[in-house]
Amino acid sequence: MDISYYDALLPVREPGADLWAVLAHIRLPYRVLASVCVPGGRVVLAFVSDSALLSRMFAANWAQAEAGQEPDATLYALVGSACGYGLDRQWDGVRWWSRDQKTMMVFGFGSYGLAKVCVRGLCSAASGDDIVFVHGCALSVGARTGRRGVLITGSSGAGKTTLVAGLLRHPECSVAVLNDDWGALSLDSGVLVSTGERMLHMKTCSVLALCPGFFATAPAGSYSSDLSEHDQNARMLVPPESVYGTAWSTAATVAEHVAVVVREPADWLPPGRENETVRALESEGDTCLIHHHEAFFNGSLILTT
Repeated sequence: MDISYYDALLPVREPGADLWAVLAHIRLPYRVLASVCVPGGRVVLAFVSDSALLSRMFAANWAQAEAGQEPDATLYALVGSACGYGLDRQWDGVRWWSRDQKTMMVFGFGSYGLAKVCVRGLCSAASGDDIVFVHGCALSVGARTGRRGVLITGSSGAGKTTLVAGLLRHPECSVAVLNDDWGALSLDSGVLVSTGERMLHMKTCSVLALCPGFFATAPAGSYSSDLSEHDQNARMLVPPESVYGTAWSTAATVAEHVAVVVREPADWLPPGRENETVRALESEGDTCLIHHHEAFFNGSLILTT
């Protein structure tokens, strides 16, 4: 079985007081403030880096926070290895996370995809206890007073985008898309909101699945390839309206249904004992019953070890 993307992420460790001693001797030229919408408010994140490329992508991806706002959490993304900053190699290969200060520091930070998943965890850590960040697509389905909030969630590659693309191809099914890949849900009220991203960081194949004529219709200069990846055509930053058209919405909805998408052999059956399905989907169940799935119900999954 292939190793999932989340299993391949750098482990998270608590650095203690040494983190601030390290940061005190490093000067990073780029600082971007972003605003991420959550039910009832916003989370302000600071992205601090020595990479002009990653900083530009972060600024393009997220809504800009007001100048002078204090961040709720901060991500330090250092492109080089620790020795390049005069530090011991022990600082490499780990995401250093101070829970008290809501600060993460990573050396060898080359991929914007890592920034994206770190943002999920930082938002989760900075939000209230009733907020969970769900990996998946948030929809509002139906007409007028009959609209219902639907979460389509599942592991990477399970088929979430394929399902949403199929729904959007049927005009008789009124669908509004609030979030493409992840977003915040209030456990108290069930309210789902758009993250407020100005641009979406998407797989190119997902863009084409949702909008087959994208490259023929999107204005030149309105999108950009992710140049931080080894395969620079694999992912891109795109305006949500150019992919989803009029189906894109920034309105809130109340989640009434959850659809969990899995990709398994034809003879696979879900676990049947009480509470076992949820445990298995969160990768906590008996692995003989279900292949490994990322813990997408856990908004802090990238901050666990």
